[in-house]
Amino acid sequence: MQSTPQAEGLITAASRSHPLPTPDQQLTLQLNGRRLVRTLLGTAAVLIVVGFLGEFSTRFLPDFFGRDLLASLTYLGGETNLPATFSALLLLGAAALLGTIARIKWALQDSQRRVWTGLAFLFGVLALDEAAGLHERLIVPVQKVIKTDGVLHYAWVVPYGALTILVLLACLRFLRHLPARTRAGMLLAGVLYVGGAFGFELIEGYVKTLYGRHTFLMEGLITVKESLEMFGVILLIATLFAYIREYLPGLRVQVGLNTEAPRA
Repeated sequence: MQSTPQAEGLITAASRSHPLPTPDQQLTLQLNGRRLVRTLLGTAAVLIVVGFLGEFSTRFLPDFFGRDLLASLTYLGGETNLPATFSALLLLGAAALLGTIARIKWALQDSQRRVWTGLAFLFGVLALDEAAGLHERLIVPVQKVIKTDGVLHYAWVVPYGALTILVLLACLRFLRHLPARTRAGMLLAGVLYVGGAFGFELIEGYVKTLYGRHTFLMEGLITVKESLEMFGVILLIATLFAYIREYLPGLRVQVGLNTEAPRA
């Protein structure tokens, strides 16, 4: 007999009335999209505020126990720390949702299934890039080729900007096929994310050329940039959850339990 799902926080899990399910049972996990999005928004807000305060404390407050460690762990412009990891997980979550939708679209032989798949792959690459800081490694090679400075000081924006334009052009027909609310949500999410990742990176390049890297103005720009990126991806996640609720309402995640011994 199947266990009855009950709502528990962010997911719906199988009832605990049967702590040891039989092999023919399945555990149904259902994400509560609205609650998850609220959790992501709260986490992003905390990381942004703490990161800004950590940088502020290193510049304007007397030294105290753990100050430098806190600033390092929460620095919004850093790599392999809490904000960078959170941003990478956001992108990975968006990739997972896009991939889930793509799988359903392939099963339905939807005409836009390849675009959904391409977007899932793109966000997976962006998650890897965020985690490993791959775009930062392009700055010096590109500067050697085209001698960028000023607004193009962070030269990775040149190849990534060209790629962004190509992706947008490739998705124009796809966007026209989307429901109006989904299209608006995805476009606004894109504006926030690209505006942060590219728009503020251009401003940062100009400011660095004029005043240097280690200024409080630069740290303020980094805070705004990272905030736009985080909120842009969270808006995309919220939009995808809304799309799933409205147009793929029967979608469920099921985990099968197999207790058979592996064959030799």
